[in-house]
Amino acid sequence: MSKIIPILRVFDYDKAIEFYINWLGFKVDWQHMPDGLPVYFQISLRDIAFDLSEHHGDASPGAHIRILGFEGLREYHKSLIDQKYKYNRPGLEHPEWDPDAIEMTVHDPFGNRITFVEAPL
Repeated sequence: MSKIIPILRVFDYDKAIEFYINWLGFKVDWQHMPDGLPVYFQISLRDIAFDLSEHHGDASPGAHIRILGFEGLREYHKSLIDQKYKYNRPGLEHPEWDPDAIEMTVHDPFGNRITFVEAPL
């Protein structure tokens, strides 16, 4: 089975680590950090993986990723809110097209959005 790995553009490694690793709870799988050059690295959480790149041309800021089938979204949301991260306080919403589903959208410091979706099967 093929796997899709989206690339999100970031502009500051330390800010990306603060947001994605320290707050959202992703882990760094690998990184390429040559001296004096932009960084490129892969992060993951559960079975979700995507790449973050400082390289111009790899991606455009303002991307939106939807992560479907995210189990335990209410608990994950509570863990984020409990951290009192001053730059992001996402809410939970029911999308109009599926009132049984819940969604949470976070905005990263670089203009990208990630929507986590939990929906009954």
